[in-house]
Amino acid sequence: MSMNLMAKAMSIKVGNPLRKLVLIKLADNANDQGECWPSVPYIAEQCEISERSVQNHIQKLVKNGLVRIEERKSENGLNRSNVYHLRLNSAGANAAPYGESPAPSGVNGAPVSGANAAPRTSHSFESVIDPNTPLTPQGGTENILADAERALAYYNQLTHTRCEDPGPFEILLTTTKSRKAYALVDLQLVTHWVVSTWKPRNGKYAKPANICRVNRFDGYLADARAWSESAGRIDCDAVIAAYNRVFSDVLPLAEIDQDRKHAIRELLQYLKTKDLEAFQGYFEAFREQAPVFYFGGDDGSHWRANFDYLMKPDVLRKTRDGAL
Repeated sequence: MSMNLMAKAMSIKVGNPLRKLVLIKLADNANDQGECWPSVPYIAEQCEISERSVQNHIQKLVKNGLVRIEERKSENGLNRSNVYHLRLNSAGANAAPYGESPAPSGVNGAPVSGANAAPRTSHSFESVIDPNTPLTPQGGTENILADAERALAYYNQLTHTRCEDPGPFEILLTTTKSRKAYALVDLQLVTHWVVSTWKPRNGKYAKPANICRVNRFDGYLADARAWSESAGRIDCDAVIAAYNRVFSDVLPLAEIDQDRKHAIRELLQYLKTKDLEAFQGYFEAFREQAPVFYFGGDDGSHWRANFDYLMKPDVLRKTRDGAL
């Protein structure tokens, strides 16, 4: 461990508390030449963040010129742990792009191996971070990470996906000079709103990075709160069941899917009361008022309305006005 590098790492601003924690952990493992080679799983375990987050933060440190990566392979061609070269004296100048090969051996750097190589420091478990100096303004890094992981788990649960990087959520949960940190419940509400109201593209939901856009999140949160007061709590399965009960003998039965959930929540905005009883009343009124034309004609062999047709605001309006 290099005390000099640790002190420099502590003083450098990197714009993200978890990124700074990764930088400090690299410095904690580095020798006086700024070299270290901890594995990504080791850093993730020590910093209590995901391996994907470690990789993302290291990539950002490389782009900022604070770290250079030297990729290593064993004699049989298998990958070995990278060697990380800390460049804290330059504080960002002349960084090699992420993944680019380092300068040739012997040029502007200590040799990696050989008789004259500087001794390398193995993984150190000794903490030199002052426990009274928080890395984040609110709750500490551990609390922020825990909430970010919960937000990611909630997103994966709603979307039936397996995203691994909680980084976008970490950003919103962290206080900056220009804004306060958002709460976990805010992130979950906006996630629920996005999954429920944004139409998937090519069958895929918006990714966490799209949901967590810092310059748009205030607007997303306001819209999500308004939505939550009305459409957010309707039981879409119960609406489908009510439709099937009313029209089981005259119209095609309906099954729930994502598009129909969107349609139900859209139509809810046009109902006088935002509840299941309003849908039930609408279905019963339509069946009572609609002429035989809507049910396949006199012999039942022609066009018939269906659930999707009844979800059109214009059909609701005609039913309400007695103009079917």
